[in-house]
Amino acid sequence: MNALVFAALLVPAGIPGEAPAPRGSGPLRPVLAQYTAPPQRAPPAPPPPTPSVAPPAAPTQPPAAPAPNTPRAPAPPRPGRASTSASQNPDDVPEVPPPFQANVSDPLLTPAPAAPQELQSWNEALTLLRQRSTDLQAVLGQVEVAAGTWRIALANLLPSAGGTLSVQYNVLNPSIPAVGGGIGGGVGGGVGGAAGFTPTELLGIGVLTANVPVVDLASLYALGSAKESRRTANLSLAETRRQLTRGLAQALVSVSSNERLAEVNRVNLRTALERLALAQRRFELGAGTRLDVVRVEQDAQAARRNVVTGDENLRQAREALGLALGTPSPVGIKPGLELTTLFEGAKAACRTLESLENRPDIAAAKSRQVVAERAIGEVYRQYAPTLDLTSTTTALTVNPGFAEVPIWNVGASLVLPFWDGGAREGRLRQARGQLEQARADVTDRERNVVIEVTQAKRAVQVTQATRDLAERERGLAEENDRLTRRSFEVGTGTSLELVDAAGALRQAELELVIRDFQFRQAQVDAFLSEAACDW
Repeated sequence: MNALVFAALLVPAGIPGEAPAPRGSGPLRPVLAQYTAPPQRAPPAPPPPTPSVAPPAAPTQPPAAPAPNTPRAPAPPRPGRASTSASQNPDDVPEVPPPFQANVSDPLLTPAPAAPQELQSWNEALTLLRQRSTDLQAVLGQVEVAAGTWRIALANLLPSAGGTLSVQYNVLNPSIPAVGGGIGGGVGGGVGGAAGFTPTELLGIGVLTANVPVVDLASLYALGSAKESRRTANLSLAETRRQLTRGLAQALVSVSSNERLAEVNRVNLRTALERLALAQRRFELGAGTRLDVVRVEQDAQAARRNVVTGDENLRQAREALGLALGTPSPVGIKPGLELTTLFEGAKAACRTLESLENRPDIAAAKSRQVVAERAIGEVYRQYAPTLDLTSTTTALTVNPGFAEVPIWNVGASLVLPFWDGGAREGRLRQARGQLEQARADVTDRERNVVIEVTQAKRAVQVTQATRDLAERERGLAEENDRLTRRSFEVGTGTSLELVDAAGALRQAELELVIRDFQFRQAQVDAFLSEAACDW
């Protein structure tokens, strides 16, 4: 515009070598076409005509310079840059305005509330786990059951003694004592008269019996089976401790990751609100449209939704940690407590195994197989006879006096199990079926453990690589968002590009947190897949 005004001011001066056109006569000269052509030197004015002088030859000297007061054609403006007036310095005009700074506030920007109980260390978590874990208490109950079974099997091989006290009265003939069966005849008929005492009418009887097993192959073999079952229960307890340690470590990782995710959601919400303030400011100044504001506001609503869902996930993670520790209330982690410190505590509570054969679950499965094999041998030994020594002592109330011991029997009993209706055959078939199940369980566990350990080790490498890639993607998304936002501030970017860049950054932030969670969880699984916990 300044160039056009300057050209219009030069029109009355005319073009060198031509007489100015009178006002009001003839068509107007195309001024814009004259002064938008490339600059060139004006030709010299022709000499006035003289009739007595012939026309001069071609000039041998350069043409004369134009008069000092003859105006030059202005230079064309540079492409892509507006011309300025002579009184304004171009250096004083900033090419890019400073970045837009907005002060935003929202109730959702408040940090998530802390849990009512926070863990200070790994040892504190392990102490709560020992005291309150119902799974641990159930397995400890199984260990006690196995110990009781072993004690019962041992009792079948030890001597036993018992006593019985009873009172009897013969209603039909009170003078004749009724001891019962053969005892009554011996005591009342011969023993009482020969011994010089008479049983009382209200007869009190005391019987003391003792039994000593001499030969019992089935009970002896069952004692060994009970001992192996006790070992199986202890191995199951070790496996339960390993699983509880794994669950506790995963719950801690989940709480830490969800806390980090809640922080990232709030940072994304703040940046989304700043973009919304920028779009509203541009709309107020007339540089933007209502569509820009609506697009950015939709992005801010999506950021708010992520904050709400992220807080709920954090609460659920804390509740899961509380359940793992045996408490019905949420449990969090002390701020500033690093997961690396917790993992060091877990490694101190567990030890790495030299061979997978020593892993508690495989060892327990093999022990159950041994118990099933011994059950078959136990059934076979039930076909063998048993030999017991027995003793019986009987005491009676007499008159005169208090009591007499007229009977003391000592004997031996040999039991020959000829036929029991096929019960032993049925138990033998049951034992064989249980043995096949135990063998299949051992084979299945060995296969699964090999694949589990291989996948756990590979998962560490894969999750570490994906976490590194997610971190690079986050960096690129952050730079893209910064540049897009800057271009939107100066008016060269669109709101659609701004929203797309913001969504990509938010997704990259969430992806990085998730990948970091998976990496730490893979580290826990890889360590505990080849470990045993003896706390």
